[in-house]
Amino acid sequence: MRVRRAEWLPVCHRVCATVLFSVVAILGSAISVWAQGAYRAQLRGVVSDATGAVVAHAKVTIRDVGTNIASSALTDDKGSYFFTDLRPSTYAVKVEASGFRAAERTGVVLAVDQESSLNFRLDIAGASTSIVVTAAPPLLDTDNATLGTDITSEYVKELPLINRSFFGLMFLSAGVTEVAGSGTADSYPSGTNFVSNGQRNATAEVRLDGALLSAPEQGEGGNSNVYYEPLVESMQEVKVENNSFSAEFGNNGGTVVNMAMKSGTNSFHGSGWYFLQRPQMDARDFFNPEPNPKPDARRDQGGFSVGGPIKKGRTFFFVDFEKVHSISASSYVASVPTMAERNNGDFSATANTIYDPLHPWVACAPPATGQCRPQVQGNVIPKTEINPIGQAVLNLWYCPNLNF
Repeated sequence: MRVRRAEWLPVCHRVCATVLFSVVAILGSAISVWAQGAYRAQLRGVVSDATGAVVAHAKVTIRDVGTNIASSALTDDKGSYFFTDLRPSTYAVKVEASGFRAAERTGVVLAVDQESSLNFRLDIAGASTSIVVTAAPPLLDTDNATLGTDITSEYVKELPLINRSFFGLMFLSAGVTEVAGSGTADSYPSGTNFVSNGQRNATAEVRLDGALLSAPEQGEGGNSNVYYEPLVESMQEVKVENNSFSAEFGNNGGTVVNMAMKSGTNSFHGSGWYFLQRPQMDARDFFNPEPNPKPDARRDQGGFSVGGPIKKGRTFFFVDFEKVHSISASSYVASVPTMAERNNGDFSATANTIYDPLHPWVACAPPATGQCRPQVQGNVIPKTEINPIGQAVLNLWYCPNLNF
């Protein structure tokens, strides 16, 4: 028999907005403290001359290419500079010192929770006043022992995800596997139901821009749940850290999911999306052959994101919105009364024996002993003994449409 079950899910509105006010010093300081080391990057290096001698008091300027916001520092007596609390982004780094040609490195990509080194060698000033390096290998995470996988925005945008849940991207990381039988679609509100490097499932720590999203499961407290799931289009990148991460990540059983959201830049950027599911486009279940209808499962998921400047170089915004309308339907095989059993009380086709509850007890047929109810003749219930209320309840069941 074929049964269709429909379940309505509530319409879900999820709005996430990020506004960065660089002119508000107090707010900027608070963000810096909260996010220290949690998801922001760090860059250090040594400035030296052509002979290898360090250059002290050189000016090092790092500029976010997207927002054009820059900060500067001077090298110490050992020629070292150090930048912390850098938002994951693409940067340009420039070094200037008296008597030397300026050197600049563009296209410096810093990922989530990355600690890298970038050294500079300055040449004596001559006819050319500066050197700009535009093509160079990506920076290595040389100052951090953390092992993990960076899932960049290209993967986030291009890979198909069930129900547009970014938790399916966790399985791109080495050592991450699904819990037996659960698949890769597990997400809100649990979200951490995967196994990483042999740890217990559902014990990962999930952070969004440094803020903790996961919490112990209510009740037993042995697992962790995620109580907010950001939209895929709002994610800039995700880093799955599953070995030798910093001691600041202490709310997990062995894996940290570190996420960074998009933010506004000096240029407007955005996206729009609409995904739909209809039974006409669904594959037919093996146990649901023609001419039976497919389950009436429907899903509509659409939204938009947009970011840009409020005041270029100083204030930016980013906002996204998504609406989901889903009707869940499934099909399964179940045993129901046949039409003969339903209408005539005829159970002659079944292997089960029907006994007459109204007949007096009699001696059991050998080899059984004791008292037994006699079997209804031919396994057919007499029409006079069919209860009309029971038959009315029986008629509420689905009629059979498959024979096995």
